[in-house]
Amino acid sequence: MSDRLAVAADELVQVCSDLQEIVRVDADDEGVLTLTAVCASSTRWFTYDDRGLIERFPERDAKLPLAARLQTENGWRVLSYRPGRRLVVLVTRGERHERTNVFKGHRKLRSARAAVSQGVAEGAMRRGAFRVPRLLGHDGLHEALIFEFLAGREVELGPESVPLYARLGAKLAVFQGDENARDIGVFAWRDELEVLERWKKKVLEATGTLPHGWTETHARLAERADRLPPAVLGLAHRDLHDRQVHQEDGEIALLDFDLLARADVALDPGNLVAHLRWRGLQGLHGADAASARALEAAFLTGLGRGGEPDFEKRLAFYTASAFLRLALVYRLRPRWSARVTEMVVWAGTELDDLAHAGRSTRSP
Repeated sequence: MSDRLAVAADELVQVCSDLQEIVRVDADDEGVLTLTAVCASSTRWFTYDDRGLIERFPERDAKLPLAARLQTENGWRVLSYRPGRRLVVLVTRGERHERTNVFKGHRKLRSARAAVSQGVAEGAMRRGAFRVPRLLGHDGLHEALIFEFLAGREVELGPESVPLYARLGAKLAVFQGDENARDIGVFAWRDELEVLERWKKKVLEATGTLPHGWTETHARLAERADRLPPAVLGLAHRDLHDRQVHQEDGEIALLDFDLLARADVALDPGNLVAHLRWRGLQGLHGADAASARALEAAFLTGLGRGGEPDFEKRLAFYTASAFLRLALVYRLRPRWSARVTEMVVWAGTELDDLAHAGRSTRSP
């Protein structure tokens, strides 16, 4: 298979002469690549297929009904955009910009489910979990949810955030134990393996190769899955990583509940632990290896599940799975693709720990 991402990146340099970084790449089931490019003057979005590189504009996206509303709105700014899939914009109104909201646009027939998930998250907040942006409205015509704007900031990953991460762990334990979400669908370990298969297909479509050692480590993970202890189910964010964690007026706030499910209570912690370790290697958002480890320890202590039967085994499994998924995600990000083999090695270490039923002897 050819490295289609490399060809697309070469074309992008010709189109965007002030290109700074390709920060996100995805591939759909038909092999169409989507690329988010940060240029000196702006962020731009592209797709790449047999027709070549095509620039995409949020307000013209026919697959996202919110685009039509943006054509009549003033004062909006893109926060996040995945062509054909999702659009998040900040909308400011009033002569003095006194009203600011976040609009999240979905594909057709997707916003109602997202509204239900948001309602469950807000219910957990009222029962003592972390702060959640409140849903103010649901524009069904344009498949958009309208949220309050939280003016807080993303939490940095230096040692100063250790107490906050301990609180995050405690708040997550409350969230997981919410008894009012029994009708939410279950996400099991088999679903986790299916996510890896989808990412594997994306990377092969885009680059033709997987990270070194990924296939062998993935086979070990699948083999371990058949002998995983029974899950302990709780409410799960399913995309819990450090950039979702904000601080708002001294409170911990968490964003983006579109993937909400009931899942093993080890799933969210495993995903966050993997992200923290990766940030330590990247050196981003104030992190280094030492601070990442300190934040991880504080978070798990606050979560308070270390003494529960088989939690450490299940945590090792979901951490290993998260490392393998992140290795694929960042294989598609040119700045970091050369470093992803380290995450494959970390996944193997987690599987070693799973085999020995503990984490105390694990090296960084």
